[in-house]
Amino acid sequence: MTNQDPRFPLQRSLVTPVSRRRFLTRSAQMGMGVAGALGLGPLLAACGVTTSPAPGASGGGAATTLKVLLANHTGFYAMVTPEFEAQANAKIEFTREAFGPMPSVLTPAFEAGGESWDVVYLWRAWVDQYEQYLTPLSEIEGYQEPDESQLRWEAIEAAKSTSGIWYGGPSNVYTYVLYCNRQTFEDAGIDIPATYDDFVAAAAALTTGGKYGYVDGWAPLYLFPKWCVWLHLNGGEFYNSDGSVNFDAPEAIAATQDMIDLLPSMPADSIESPWGIYDVEAKKVFLAGDAAMLIDYQHLWYQSRDPELSALGDDPVRVAVIPGKGGGLPASGGQSVGECFAIPKSSPKKDLALQLVNFYASAATQLGLLTRRDELHDFDPADESGFPSFNSPYEDGSIPGDDSEIVTVTFDQAQPEIKNNRYGTRAGYQRISEIVEAAVSAALHGGDVADLHATAQGEIDQFLADNPGM
Repeated sequence: MTNQDPRFPLQRSLVTPVSRRRFLTRSAQMGMGVAGALGLGPLLAACGVTTSPAPGASGGGAATTLKVLLANHTGFYAMVTPEFEAQANAKIEFTREAFGPMPSVLTPAFEAGGESWDVVYLWRAWVDQYEQYLTPLSEIEGYQEPDESQLRWEAIEAAKSTSGIWYGGPSNVYTYVLYCNRQTFEDAGIDIPATYDDFVAAAAALTTGGKYGYVDGWAPLYLFPKWCVWLHLNGGEFYNSDGSVNFDAPEAIAATQDMIDLLPSMPADSIESPWGIYDVEAKKVFLAGDAAMLIDYQHLWYQSRDPELSALGDDPVRVAVIPGKGGGLPASGGQSVGECFAIPKSSPKKDLALQLVNFYASAATQLGLLTRRDELHDFDPADESGFPSFNSPYEDGSIPGDDSEIVTVTFDQAQPEIKNNRYGTRAGYQRISEIVEAAVSAALHGGDVADLHATAQGEIDQFLADNPGM
């Protein structure tokens, strides 16, 4: 049964033809066995993860139930869960929640002190925020710390607290890239932007005839990560080494002004709710063919190729590294973030919970984020799962050749020389980002940029003074 997201109005038939690409991919996997055939055995051992249950976990008797809190956008993990259930003689009961409001679910559950879930899906900032309620994985018998050299930096940042303790098994990694409507650019005779000046010029030139040169979701609740893109393009650094925040710095003010300068090339609703959360409204405009460019995560590549979701046709998009300003400013900028699966202290089934975390966090399982996208879209058409936490699956021979462009560009955009930080590595992230979003949103609505930045800086400074260590 499909796990349809009610936010996405386009529906898919429950029975869909099996594509040739998915048939070949899945046949190869079933015929060879994923971990062995892909040569991932040594990698899994090095990373301290397993894909099979502990001795005695499977076998006769009633299945053991685990309760799992899973974000709505990560349908991939719900899709693969039956494989774990069969291995471990387990039954997984999901609670699915929208990503943005998840703290409003997690906070009261944790603070109540009772049993909540056995496994919870967290993104980086929440590991620090809820550290006191989470189980250090080293306290569970049989846990092995992963080999950090095998993991992307975002994955390490996501699952390992600022205190240096591993609380999670890394799951998705998300990296912003630039999407361009191929047909629009070809019809206009314009090259895919290679510099920021090219990007701005293309956005202006392609805003014509009721179409937009650029579309994005810049409303509060998901505005801060997009603002980080422009901060990085201007060479800004949000945090100082002492934990203070640079929101009224020249680079931060320039970031907001750059976003304001793009508004004439965008739909007027881009700065209004519900355009911010998950960029869903912006994505609809792009997939309908009404906008030339959008900065988004990896799922858009696959959704643009799905005729149930996209009107863009075959070979619909080009993908590029986000173009930078140059001339002493960064050659590119962006925003990248990791997420993880953690085990609350209140779980009474930590051993089995660790097996599930290891299954989700394994290179063999996560390779499916690159090889099982057709199957995933049959399961959940609006899925927004990211890419693997590991370095090596990006080079695996089983990845469909048709997807080489998004895989290559994502990996290029994530290279260490490109600033991609989300600034989530502190317990006070949520409040700091709320202050930033309110100020940037007010500026996008016509407020004085410098005054708003200065006022917000004072609020952030006061918050940090009132909450040492946040």
